[in-house]
Amino acid sequence: MDLGFGTCGNATLIAYDRGVPVLVTDPWIKGAQYFGSWALAHRFRPEQLQAFENASHVWLSHGHPDHLNLHSLEAFRDRVVLIPRHVGSRISTDLKAAGYRVHDLDNGQWLQLSPRVRILSCADWNQDTALLVALGDQCAVLNLNDGQAQGTRRLLRAELKPFRRRFVLRLINYGDADMMNYFTESGDRIAPALHVKRPLGYDYAYLLREWDAHYTAPFSCHHMYARTDSRWAADYETPLDAHGQGFPTTLGQFIPGFFQYDVTADRIEEVALECAPRIFRDPGEFGDDWSEPLESEDLRALQTYFRRFEQVRRQFGFLNFRVGSRDNFLDLEGPKVRGITFEAPRNSLMTSVRCEIFDDLLIANFARTTLHGDVRSLYPDFTPYVAKYGDNGRAFSVGDLREYFWAYRREYGALACLDTMRLNSTQVLRGKISSLLATNPAVLNGARRIYRRVKYGGSALSTRAGQQGGAVDDPSVHGRARADPRSGDHNTPGDPGELPPGAGAGKARLEWLAEVGSNRKAAMRALKPFKPRDGGHL
Repeated sequence: MDLGFGTCGNATLIAYDRGVPVLVTDPWIKGAQYFGSWALAHRFRPEQLQAFENASHVWLSHGHPDHLNLHSLEAFRDRVVLIPRHVGSRISTDLKAAGYRVHDLDNGQWLQLSPRVRILSCADWNQDTALLVALGDQCAVLNLNDGQAQGTRRLLRAELKPFRRRFVLRLINYGDADMMNYFTESGDRIAPALHVKRPLGYDYAYLLREWDAHYTAPFSCHHMYARTDSRWAADYETPLDAHGQGFPTTLGQFIPGFFQYDVTADRIEEVALECAPRIFRDPGEFGDDWSEPLESEDLRALQTYFRRFEQVRRQFGFLNFRVGSRDNFLDLEGPKVRGITFEAPRNSLMTSVRCEIFDDLLIANFARTTLHGDVRSLYPDFTPYVAKYGDNGRAFSVGDLREYFWAYRREYGALACLDTMRLNSTQVLRGKISSLLATNPAVLNGARRIYRRVKYGGSALSTRAGQQGGAVDDPSVHGRARADPRSGDHNTPGDPGELPPGAGAGKARLEWLAEVGSNRKAAMRALKPFKPRDGGHL
């Protein structure tokens, strides 16, 4: 192809100009990640492997190993590695020290990579990054990978809007790409809420609507579980053919798998990739022995590591590390009944601590997590402060955090402040509503149904589509239904009050919401008084 791009791997996009690969994003080409727990779900085609060898630039979105993969990155040691400019600069600093040719990207500034390919990168305070790739002056693709473009949405929407062909790619799945291995205090696994698998087409429709884009496809979700102790999580993986279920075709085009887009020919071609064989490997292959206890130097390392996070110390009364069937308590300064137990093999636990990649241990989903007291999730009080602001952002004290967030607000101005307020208010509101409704599951389920219907289905999608009316490039035209989103327009229904086919929540979706709510309440009621096993305090 003369000018265009294609998708492959997990979250890899390859951009071409004059048939030459100019850019590769987040190359995970080989190896099992997250301590061997994740493997690639598909194999690469020969032409894709050749493109990796010839690409001149590599862009890395963030530090998770399915995006920044050190084994794969070795093949790009002589290329220009494009790194978003984050507060803390951990990735840039580490790669420069390792001898890579790092180019630090200025946020919100276009960088020309070739005569017809340019990029704009926007890092956010969640240590994620959005990348806008322009191919000529007619096509652009927004690569959100795992992020939400916090603080930069309006900037990115404005830069994306002028292009006639607009693609947006982001992680959407049942939730198996995050930590979900929760247990009750009596040792029973709490079934993840995603055990009732929702129609993901609603999420893709919302993504297109949110970014005023025409095309989307599965992206940053192509992994499979590959350790025997994370085998249970394979039941919650998202099959490729499940992504488009429920997608309302009136809102744009959903591409059901890997694809390439030829800008010159204005043609989308689906690319079939061979599925990789699934092999569940023993933890011992990655140095893990569940019976191995902690040593005295490990206890000191855990204490040093976790006491750095001032916000965590304030929010929790204790952390417990159950290793080799022994409990090891770290007393903190928060309410004594609030705590977390992490049960994990020694090698992976201590590697995550010494390398400051604790999130990798959680996402691997073989470590078992038990919440105590009124703690209902690792968000927002634990994971962001440890994995994002701390490990990667290098913000440990309250003073560090204040400066950390102010740095992003200075970078993006009022937009960052508005997104911060929106995020904080949403978390507070959800917490208060959940507390008020926790004693009445029926009311809670009803509130969830209303929220989901407004966000994804029924009146929300139809009203917005009807308000947009005709061609995107000509907002004065209303009431025309279009069959081809490549015309530069959204496909929208003619009547503003008409419900787009497939856009309504429907009976199945309402039943799913009700089951999710009742399952979580049942799990919370199953919690029993915590009885520690033999061990000690750190």
